[in-house]
Amino acid sequence: MSQLVAVSLLAIVTIATTAARAAETVSPKTAPTVAARIVQGEYRSEGIAGGERRGGEHFQLVVHSDGTRTLSISSDLSWRNSWFTVVLRSAADFRPLEAYANYWSSGRYKGSGHFLVQSEHLLADSNGPDSGRQQQETAVPARFSIGTHPVSADGWHTADLDTAKPNKRQFQLYSVEASADTAKPVLGTLVPLELEYVGEETIEVPAGRFTTQRYRLAGMNDLWVYGADRIVIRSELPARGLRYVLTSLSAR
Repeated sequence: MSQLVAVSLLAIVTIATTAARAAETVSPKTAPTVAARIVQGEYRSEGIAGGERRGGEHFQLVVHSDGTRTLSISSDLSWRNSWFTVVLRSAADFRPLEAYANYWSSGRYKGSGHFLVQSEHLLADSNGPDSGRQQQETAVPARFSIGTHPVSADGWHTADLDTAKPNKRQFQLYSVEASADTAKPVLGTLVPLELEYVGEETIEVPAGRFTTQRYRLAGMNDLWVYGADRIVIRSELPARGLRYVLTSLSAR
């Protein structure tokens, strides 16, 4: 028995030594890069008229070496006693690949939804304490966007609009159900949404001064979008008296 134990220990030591030597031969220059860029930011949500704080939101964007993006969002909607947690993945051209949404709405847990894009179809799986588990399959066009409602991801809706001159067009939005009605599952509906490019504007917010592209969604929500990652610098929704301003932004 002692001889068998000794042989086993020798084998373990040999495997560990071989693995350690193999690891030493991997050059950092040849190792795969998980994150080519990491961007983090935070927003203040406030009333347009009086500037009173209504909540906030923070995000982390990871741009991977293959051009795909992962966006993680935590959205504090304290003015309506709600909290949204969202993760989105997109291709390099911002076409959705996958999304996850977890909603607390009006003080109650509504549920979660997982959304997976496979070629021309979006597969959705929702779970909620009142709505139960429900699944859905939706045919989606080559170009569309997923609307999970936090402001951090709204800039991705604008990726396909020509900015050579002011113009507008309709695109397809898969809008996820996020109301306070817990009987409704966290699934989505494909709807047309008008997107208008207003023009280039330089604006100043607590995070700094930015040269942005201004867009208007559905004729009612103005977005000031910055850079290749489509970061929202400011968002205004006058009909609800609501504004989001970027208070911090960092990249590495």
